[in-house]
Amino acid sequence: MYLFHDHSSESLHPEFLRIERKRVGIILGLFIFSSLLLPVLHYLAPNLLRNFLNKSQFVGGLVFWWLLFCVFELLVYFRLTYAIQNNIKVPKWILILNILFEFGLPAIVLYHAVKYDYSLLILEYDGLLFYFLLLMLSAMHLEFKVSAGAGLLAGLGYFLVSFWGIEYLQPKDDIVQLKEIYAMRSFGLFAAGLVAGVVASEIKKRVKNYLSSIEEQKEIESLLGQQLSKDVANELIVHRNEKVGHKVVGSIMFLDIRNFTVLADHQSPEETIAFQNAIFDPLIRIIEKHNGIIHQILGDGFMASFGIAVKNEKHAKDSLNAGLEIIDVINNLPTDSNGGTTRIGIGLHSGEVITGNIGNEIRKQFSIAGKNVIMASRIEQLNKNFKTQFLVSSQFVEMLNCKGCFKDLGEVKLKGFDDEIQIYQVKENCSCSQE
Repeated sequence: MYLFHDHSSESLHPEFLRIERKRVGIILGLFIFSSLLLPVLHYLAPNLLRNFLNKSQFVGGLVFWWLLFCVFELLVYFRLTYAIQNNIKVPKWILILNILFEFGLPAIVLYHAVKYDYSLLILEYDGLLFYFLLLMLSAMHLEFKVSAGAGLLAGLGYFLVSFWGIEYLQPKDDIVQLKEIYAMRSFGLFAAGLVAGVVASEIKKRVKNYLSSIEEQKEIESLLGQQLSKDVANELIVHRNEKVGHKVVGSIMFLDIRNFTVLADHQSPEETIAFQNAIFDPLIRIIEKHNGIIHQILGDGFMASFGIAVKNEKHAKDSLNAGLEIIDVINNLPTDSNGGTTRIGIGLHSGEVITGNIGNEIRKQFSIAGKNVIMASRIEQLNKNFKTQFLVSSQFVEMLNCKGCFKDLGEVKLKGFDDEIQIYQVKENCSCSQE
């Protein structure tokens, strides 16, 4: 048949499923509204429907087909809802079956009405109105062939019923003229289906372009998320056209794996990558768990921030807890084949930094800069001098309400800075809150 095409077995996009469910819901609403309206009309204008309602055969047939249609549409609606909720694929031929039933029912109802009312009056208004409503809603299929096929079914159904009615009733009017009128109306229904199809096709193009852009954006975010933290990826997208940086207060962490270069020299490339993945996988998860993001992953360490890309008033507490959990994970790693243990160095500092997208049209990177970033890096390097694993600055300590968490190591002059700063070692198993 015309409606069956080579792509009938293809699955509908979830967004199109939602549109189809809404279309079926509108039809159900119209049917329910009409069902409630008929008794009211009969009460307010008894003579309007008396001829119909006095014919038990017509009423019985109408109720049967009416209920059958409602049950069918309800089943379609709930099946679409179930498919959407459970991400189940629905083939396009389901729509074809639905349309055949939807446009077959009016012809059956019109046939019964003409037969038992012994009049062509219903073909003048009600029949045309109902078909036009269905044709307008067929545009929601967003498929030209579906709407055009619906127009063909509507025109053919109306044409067959009207010509049968003329032959059955043999009216006194000019039969040839009546046939011409109904033929033109049938063609008008088909033309309305074609117009609905053109409109549907244009809407579908725009919907597809929109969905493609959404899927492309999701793919970009996914690719960025694999290379960067999710929040950094979002910042790059949201502020991609901004050329001015922002000043933000947060905490900066630098982490370094000790003796990584020596270790890599004695391993194969596969062993080195496996070692890096085994180390970085739990550490990245810990950073994200405590609301931090990783800006750069180097071969032997990374730079992370808290409360910078995403505002967080408890950035100092979160970064401290992340560092303590990292130390705990590292201390519990098994020794390597040579009996050695993995050691790291962590430096934490809090202060104002400058954030922004640095680069050109070819490549940009969300970066943080400023003296406080450099100070955090210098603090991490002091772990080698103090033979420690976790050092913080006095500015960082002042942001926390801690007792017995830090060991004062005195004032130290950082490379590249004139003033000395107070350095503290973080004790293991400490517990504190942010002021």
